[in-house]
Amino acid sequence: MRHLTAPAGSLLAILTLALAGACGSGDDTGPGESRPVLAKTASKSGDEQSGILGQVLPNALRVVVTRDGSPASGVPVAWATASGTMAPGVDETDEEGVSISTWTVGTVPGTVTATATVTNATGSPATFTATITDGGGEDVIVQVLTEGGTRFSPQDVSIPVGTTVTWIWGTNAVGHNVVPDAGDTPASSGVPASAPHSYSYTFNAPGTYPYHCTTHAGMTGTVTVAGGQS
Repeated sequence: MRHLTAPAGSLLAILTLALAGACGSGDDTGPGESRPVLAKTASKSGDEQSGILGQVLPNALRVVVTRDGSPASGVPVAWATASGTMAPGVDETDEEGVSISTWTVGTVPGTVTATATVTNATGSPATFTATITDGGGEDVIVQVLTEGGTRFSPQDVSIPVGTTVTWIWGTNAVGHNVVPDAGDTPASSGVPASAPHSYSYTFNAPGTYPYHCTTHAGMTGTVTVAGGQS
């Protein structure tokens, strides 16, 4: 009988392929599927908000899941927080790859976090922060930033009537101002200024008040004012 032998290099390659097929890849993306990527949405993600103890934050939290650069629909996203509750706690991404959950914060003031998790996804979990106060009329601080990207932080705040919001220009912040999108609330802070600088405005009427910086496109914020006690 004639025996055939394979070169050592070919035999090693065959054994390597066999072992890879037996052991699997260690994730559940399926044959031929790439790993999903989880990220906060580019805008209106709901990160870095301010809120009041026990209340729903003014903006929902949003993440987007992609695969090979395209939106991935039907992907389960688990939302969780140690401060309050998320609704829903588990959601599936829509046709645009987006999952949304609302955050009712807990009863302990300070900086709190929530997460969005997708199994085996790059960038998972995505972490969101919020600054929570007791709503007792204390000043709310919004940072005006240049370093790390021009922005107001937190971008959206929720306050009771009669609360003063103080915008503080961060270190090396250059050429910013606070201007209402419409009307006169909040009143304009004036011409663009650089750090060190601050500006305060007291909100005395319920409503939602969007504002922006005139010198930086996309640098926007919102103050949502809840009604006062009767």
